[in-house]
Amino acid sequence: MKSKIIFTYIFCLIFLGSHFAFARERCIMCGMDALKSETKVVIQVIKGTKQIRAGKYSLCCLHCFIILKDRIISKGGKIGSILVRDYNTVTDKYDSGEMIAASKGFYLVESALRPKGSMVPFMLIFSTKKTAETFKQAYGGRILNWEEVLKYTESFK
Repeated sequence: MKSKIIFTYIFCLIFLGSHFAFARERCIMCGMDALKSETKVVIQVIKGTKQIRAGKYSLCCLHCFIILKDRIISKGGKIGSILVRDYNTVTDKYDSGEMIAASKGFYLVESALRPKGSMVPFMLIFSTKKTAETFKQAYGGRILNWEEVLKYTESFK
């Protein structure tokens, strides 16, 4: 009887533990929960490398993206689509916020507002410049486009 209880306990522990582990979408770089990040990034690796295979990857923020991008490109890999979470659509619900093409986003850097689930450099991403300007008026900072934000993040590696 005692062995059945122990077996049942171990089975439940393993089954439930793996169930909760799969319910999250971990950042490939740092392990943070990308689903809960207000600055989530999703990339499609078209040509993989020995360490990073072709496929779709989630990251918690642009900091992790920049590091991963450099690792992929330096080894001859290629990145296709890059999606980022529109901060203006984020709610308190799990995995909320619409994803937009990174190249079309407006990035508010150096503001007083700190997004959840992100690392330095903190930046908020918006689908419209008007919304980015509204947040800039409230929290300060500078607005950058995609090319400018890539250059900006280089110093944070």
